[in-house]
Amino acid sequence: MHKFTQTRQFRTLLAVLFLLCSLSLYTGVAGPGALGDLLSTAVLPMQRVLSLATGQTAESLESITKSKEELQREVDALQSQVNQLNQQQTNYYTALQQNEQYRKFLGLKNENPDYQLLSAAVIERDPTSLSGSFTIDQGSVAGVTQDAPVITEEGLVGWVSQVYATTSVVTTIFDTATQFGGRDTVTNETGILSTTLELSDEGHIRLDYLDADTQVKAGDQIITSGIAVDSGLGGLFPGGLLVGTVTEVGHSTEDASLYAEVAPYVDPAEVRNVMVITDFEGKEAALQDAASSQESGG
Repeated sequence: MHKFTQTRQFRTLLAVLFLLCSLSLYTGVAGPGALGDLLSTAVLPMQRVLSLATGQTAESLESITKSKEELQREVDALQSQVNQLNQQQTNYYTALQQNEQYRKFLGLKNENPDYQLLSAAVIERDPTSLSGSFTIDQGSVAGVTQDAPVITEEGLVGWVSQVYATTSVVTTIFDTATQFGGRDTVTNETGILSTTLELSDEGHIRLDYLDADTQVKAGDQIITSGIAVDSGLGGLFPGGLLVGTVTEVGHSTEDASLYAEVAPYVDPAEVRNVMVITDFEGKEAALQDAASSQESGG
């Protein structure tokens, strides 16, 4: 018996009996509903915790539901902002391009005060054209005329071959129909600039009818001479327009003259903005010379 009282089971039994006696005494004093109140008191904190957790979960679910409903509107608003920023960026770069074009325009104007220049943009290219002809966004309403020279700040691009009210077609220097006077700035020798299909494929033109003892050599700079040729085009180009650089000198297969192969400064296929020379000093005289040249050639 003494050994049993020392065991853990005996102590547990005593604790249970003590708890039961305490509950019986509490119920007898406080009334039959006291036990339920006691249990409610013990459970209440747990209920509050569970209630709080449940409420927070409901609020979170409601928040998630609202976010899904508003998500499309927020995405639309953000997309609108992105579109506005993209448009602002486009306007910014367009303004920069225009400012650069105007700067070059003014530079050419200052160097050639007699030039009447008209800025134009390339709006279409002819995919069937071997020479790379294109259409610009200026026409007769803006003062463009037939045969007007078309240039960039780097040099000659071509000439206006067709004129409409608000657009014009530009034939480039790589077209075999293009002929105009050229001059070597080093030797002052002159000739006629033209091209062939083979040369244009290589991106070159040539200065024909050089003397047999010509001093023209590779590296020389070629500009327009302003001298009229039989085609009439040479007389419509003012003298001094940059054309290109001599790459080599060869013998003509048609006669005893020599020719200089020229790499133009401007690749017409790459230009995006050009300037049309609508008028220049001596244009009327050039027109008369061109007409006389055509009559004598006829």
